[in-house]
Amino acid sequence: MYQKLAKYKFLLIFFLIYTQSSAQIELSKRIDSLIRVSIKNQNFPGAQLYVKIKDSIIINKSYGFHTYDSIIAVKNTHVYDLASLTKVLASTFSIMKLYDEDLLDLNQKLSFYFKDLNKSNKKNTTLFESLSHTSGWIPYISHQNFIKKRNGQLKKSIVRNNKSNRFSTQINENLFLRNSYSKKIFKRIKNSKLNSKNKYNYSGLFFFYVPSLVHKISGMKFETFFNEKILKGKNLTLLFNPTNSFNKKFIVPTEYDSIFRKTLVHGFVHDEAASFMGGVSGNAGLFGNAESIGVLLADLEPKSSIFKKSTINMFTSYAFENSPIRRGLGFDKPYSKKEYGSYPNQNLSNRTYGHTGFTGTMFWVDPEKNLTVVFLTNRVYPTRLNESFYDDDVRSKLIDILTENKLL
Repeated sequence: MYQKLAKYKFLLIFFLIYTQSSAQIELSKRIDSLIRVSIKNQNFPGAQLYVKIKDSIIINKSYGFHTYDSIIAVKNTHVYDLASLTKVLASTFSIMKLYDEDLLDLNQKLSFYFKDLNKSNKKNTTLFESLSHTSGWIPYISHQNFIKKRNGQLKKSIVRNNKSNRFSTQINENLFLRNSYSKKIFKRIKNSKLNSKNKYNYSGLFFFYVPSLVHKISGMKFETFFNEKILKGKNLTLLFNPTNSFNKKFIVPTEYDSIFRKTLVHGFVHDEAASFMGGVSGNAGLFGNAESIGVLLADLEPKSSIFKKSTINMFTSYAFENSPIRRGLGFDKPYSKKEYGSYPNQNLSNRTYGHTGFTGTMFWVDPEKNLTVVFLTNRVYPTRLNESFYDDDVRSKLIDILTENKLL
């Protein structure tokens, strides 16, 4: 009798392992096919994908090449310009940590920390409104247009080709900005118009204040705080200004900038305004690989070594229940009701949180399905005019495949 039970148990375990292995192979085949077709269609030249289901890393893989010339193959250790993932991974995580340690009140006005805003239409903007994108701040300011003459040439009073004491803010290989120019950026933000509050209006402008906010409250520079309080010696590859640490062959080129740098942006942040901040901004500027992001996202699980569970729930839940505003605090989320829309994918649960980036990056975590996906590309290569990535809806198709698989 005992031998029969042992035999049946062995057969059951074998069947389960075989079934899971078959499902995993089928999943990998479908994803590989999607990404190969996407590369062939020139949605992007290469990509990294990290997928965790339950507690198992199902996929941690790189595809394609840095560029379409197929010279340098993408590897898992190479880094991408993460674009607006910076808003979450660096800025929101840092604010969460300050909140977690009772050093910050989300209902506090931003003007409490930045007194010059008291003389602006933004004097009553709160941190909660800023993080939920309901402050009424406009989406973006094209600061790069202010450093050019009418003939398209760069103003020598603002930008130089050689580094000096007054021009030491490096914005590309041989391009240096006047050190004091960041004051102009904050002045334009302060004086920008204000739209109606309490409506969803995605804006990156608040995030320019985050590095100074973190410094004012913690006494630590933004990069230092991020490294010591968030990364905490995890040996993850998430950093600003990667050329200070890596040879360019480990950094995936982003795009050819035809607006003002007139060259390939490679190892410097693509976002013009973030580059004017020396590459360290709460809006954009972070570089990294998919695996490092996936490992960091585990700190949003209940077993987190960084945050209290209540803090995680506060930031990753809907800022406004039963509302077409789909934001958490810092995090993006699916629409709470199908009638509002299906972004980012109709198969994800309402507990899902994540973000996307302009350069072709994304991460989504669905706690209900025990699914974490990180997908990095340089879809803006060779230029940001490449819209095929959106036309072919690559990110949603990827989520379709993941949420339809038998491993969930």
